[in-house]
Amino acid sequence: MKFSGWLSPILVRANALRDWFKTAGGRRVQLIASAVMSVAIIGLLIRAIVDVGWHELSAVTPQKPAYWLLFGAFYFFHPLMEYQIFREWWGLRWRALSIFLKRRVMNETLFSFAGDAFMMGWAATRFNIEFNPADTAARLGRGDGPGTHAREAPIAAIKDVAITSGLAGNLFTLLMLILAIMLGGKTIMNSDIDPTTVRRLVIGFGLLVLLSLTILFNRNKLLTLPVADNLRTLWLHFVRVSAMHFLLVATWLVALPAIGIGTWLVLGALRLIIGRMPVPNKELLFAALAVSLTGDASVQVAALMASQGVLYLAAHGLAWLMAIIIDKTEPAGQA
Repeated sequence: MKFSGWLSPILVRANALRDWFKTAGGRRVQLIASAVMSVAIIGLLIRAIVDVGWHELSAVTPQKPAYWLLFGAFYFFHPLMEYQIFREWWGLRWRALSIFLKRRVMNETLFSFAGDAFMMGWAATRFNIEFNPADTAARLGRGDGPGTHAREAPIAAIKDVAITSGLAGNLFTLLMLILAIMLGGKTIMNSDIDPTTVRRLVIGFGLLVLLSLTILFNRNKLLTLPVADNLRTLWLHFVRVSAMHFLLVATWLVALPAIGIGTWLVLGALRLIIGRMPVPNKELLFAALAVSLTGDASVQVAALMASQGVLYLAAHGLAWLMAIIIDKTEPAGQA
């Protein structure tokens, strides 16, 4: 890949940083960073439990085995599917699953795309990528050519997977929104949610659709891999997003079967929309909407959402611990 002149100093430092991470000092820093991340996750979990209260949390968390199985499947389906995407391209062994566990935890506990940046660094080390600052012509996508194989352009592969993931999520959200409206969601929202919130949700989702269309119209400039690879990735992401969505809705239905499935599907569509909007306190906004839509069951729904928030942090901690254990058996960079 070729880069413009202003990137040269950055690429020189990137090469130096990649080489440094292979040294004893670099490995020590990675161990320290892993320990800090572990402490941060534990701290978030403890804070969430204190905020809710341990006894209250125990009381509202469903004890049905089906609930726990569905929630576990919901959480771990994401890294398993992403591992499957890259395994065929890069010939990864099962121990590389730790990378995808860490990627999910970092993306959701630090900031968006923190895990992707981590994975790009890992790929640069694993494939010994040499960034050439002497090249001057910048090119991001495949242009009019057939595209580049993921093994020859690992960083571009990570970028393409992130883009197709967003497209699949937006497409599935649109389909679920249509389904929710067909099930009477428009009437429920107009009667139970204030018009300003509805208007913001509609505008926010409209912008997401516009962004998706922009990406599609400029796909040859933005996507690097061959068309067949991008379509395969888009399909796998669509399967992942849809499976995770229905698994989560199933946990709600198992926990509170008295609430109709139509209401849960409407809530699921709202959760998808809110999750893709650039707004603060998304979980609080969703919890507020869930309470307003469920009427007499609002107390139980609020308790369930608080319980799942804590359980989600616990799942992050478990995933991070599993990644550390896997790395102990064999470093992921050799997987």
